[in-house]
Amino acid sequence: MPADLVVTVVRSGGFAGLSRTWAASGPVDEWLPLVEACPWRSAPVDTQSRDRFVYLITVTAPRRKRTATVPEVALTGPWKELVDRVQSA
Repeated sequence: MPADLVVTVVRSGGFAGLSRTWAASGPVDEWLPLVEACPWRSAPVDTQSRDRFVYLITVTAPRRKRTATVPEVALTGPWKELVDRVQSA
């Protein structure tokens, strides 16, 4: 039986400063292609926007953990796909 991978997304900020958390898990082989497609080493930074959401994305897999903070304006491509998948799970 393959090990599970867990993805947690915490959205914080916005006008009210509220946080919301989503989590999803599943076999590593089902999630890994999307996780690997995200540019973990070059997570974007947004110092210009105010009152926008920021997404803290954490992926925990066997023997490895990745974390990135992605501002709302940069939530595109694989980052958006990953967050959307976790939110709909």
